[in-house]
Amino acid sequence: MTEPSHQRSLRSLTERVALRVLAAVQTPAPPVEEPVDVPEPEPPPPPDPARFVRDLTPGLLACEQGLATELLYRRLSDTDIAAVEQLIRDTPGAWEHYAAAPEGAARRHVLLAFGVWLGAQNLVAKTGLTDAQPPEGIHVMARGPLSAAGGLYEADIVVDALASVGVDMQDLASGLDFGCSSGRVIRTLQAAYPDTRWHGCDPNAPAIEWASENLPGVELFVNDNAPPLALADGSLDMAYAISIWSHFATGLGLGWFEEMHRLIRPGGHLVCTTHGLTSVAYSSAHGRSQEQVEEILGALYHQGWWYAPEFGEEGDWGVVNPDWGTAFLSPEWMLMQLCPRWRVLEFAPGRNQDNQDVYVLQRV
Repeated sequence: MTEPSHQRSLRSLTERVALRVLAAVQTPAPPVEEPVDVPEPEPPPPPDPARFVRDLTPGLLACEQGLATELLYRRLSDTDIAAVEQLIRDTPGAWEHYAAAPEGAARRHVLLAFGVWLGAQNLVAKTGLTDAQPPEGIHVMARGPLSAAGGLYEADIVVDALASVGVDMQDLASGLDFGCSSGRVIRTLQAAYPDTRWHGCDPNAPAIEWASENLPGVELFVNDNAPPLALADGSLDMAYAISIWSHFATGLGLGWFEEMHRLIRPGGHLVCTTHGLTSVAYSSAHGRSQEQVEEILGALYHQGWWYAPEFGEEGDWGVVNPDWGTAFLSPEWMLMQLCPRWRVLEFAPGRNQDNQDVYVLQRV
């Protein structure tokens, strides 16, 4: 199969960066010379944030098919679909959501979610989706009828991202949801791909306890704030992490990239999302001050990252860790830090919610 041009150019960029890093490491140090007093030039100012964020637009994955949702939806007959649509019509306010959703994966998300929420037993039985919902007090990223089928949107990102680099999820024997919380995404992927051996981990013990009791067929465990995980070397075909490296301080984040390198077999893949430059635009539009936006943008240009421990002493749902807060990472920083131990096969800026960047990394 012919490789898409954007993947060739990204791989070429990855290889050029890797060669520069290797050359810098292998080149002998120049002889020491007497210092010369040279005036230090004024650092250039970062670009105007208001103008910069206005020009950013999210990118797309090479494959945009909603593959996980499509696989679940195809298990339903026309009669099943008509029955769910009738349930939606009979529920005040529901039909408006369904009719307003664009044709394709987005509308199928709504149908599957409302079907689970409204107790369409044929849909639950045929798709393998569970109707168990985390109670108040258990962490989950979204609640309510439109989230009742789990993380369909995020599951599609993972599967479409792999498909973008020529990997069919159905061919993979094992996968890990790194930072799974109460299982919002992994429950959807386990329903779509029940033959895969699914693992999930998170430091939030109550969330893992609830998921372990309600998501049969998924191997779940509590992990510490720092590596290692209780999995064997090279035991995974793939792992994914939705909005996890968007919270690590850089040192801890690099440690977890090393741990993923240990766990994923050579040639296997990691799908992850980060806050990047597009997230600066998103943050500017969603409440961050202009002063802080300028600070983040300047840090991305001058050092490639920005981090703040924004969860405070209370932690994030009881998980207290000074290296778990809010992080922004530039794609240049990612390339310099990860290559050549990883190959960057796909990069879609802002693809996750018009906010976070999506990467597909291949373990070398």
